[in-house]
Formats: sequence, structure tokens, C-alpha cells
Amino acid sequence: MMKSWIKPVAAIVVVAILFFVAGFRIGHPVSGLSTALGSAKSSLVIYKPSGQSTVGSKVVVEIEGLGTAIGIVKSASSGIVDVDLGATFNRVSEKDVSGKLVAVIPFLGSVFGIIGL
Repeated sequence: MMKSWIKPVAAIVVVAILFFVAGFRIGHPVSGLSTALGSAKSSLVIYKPSGQSTVGSKVVVEIEGLGTAIGIVKSASSGIVDVDLGATFNRVSEKDVSGKLVAVIPFLGSVFGIIGL
């Protein structure tokens, strides 16, 4: 009976490793845009690091003093990116943009928040 959980866990680990090798990353935002299924703080995000931000793209950014956030690029020029985080509007350096948002996994961020990640 104990072995019934081994196959699903092994499959999840293999998929996570393949995503990591393909360049995808997982983050736990502390602020930013919310979805119909909850706030950014209660979610995990899957993103792919990219070289340049384009206007209108959803991105994961590192905000100094705040942490990881989800936002939409409103303008980008000469290494400076203006990001709309929903409640606030921030101007960050291009190097502070972690990557383009691929998917949002709702509710799992709450679990990671409880254990302190």
C-alpha cells in the first residue's frame, strides 16, 4: 500500500526536472496581479527567463524591498521597464525582470507561505 504513492511522486519529480532543464523556473510571488482564483501571494508561478521584455507581456519581476511580483509590462526602453503590478506601478531595471510568465498555479503558494518559502 505504501508503494502506491511512489509512481505519482516520481512522475512529478521527472516532469519538474525536465521543466528545469528546458529553462523554466518556479517562483512564489509576494505581490502583484491577482487572478480569478486568488491573489498572487497564494499562487506559484512558472516562468521562463527571457532577454527582453515586450509591452503587454506578463512578467515576473524582483522589486527591491518587496520581493517577487507578477506584473504587466507597460513600457520598455533602454534597460528600463515600467511594470503595472495592479495596485502599484513600478519602474525597474531590465535585469530585475526574472522572465515571462508561463502559468499560474493557484493555491499552492499558500502552502509554501506557511512553511516560509
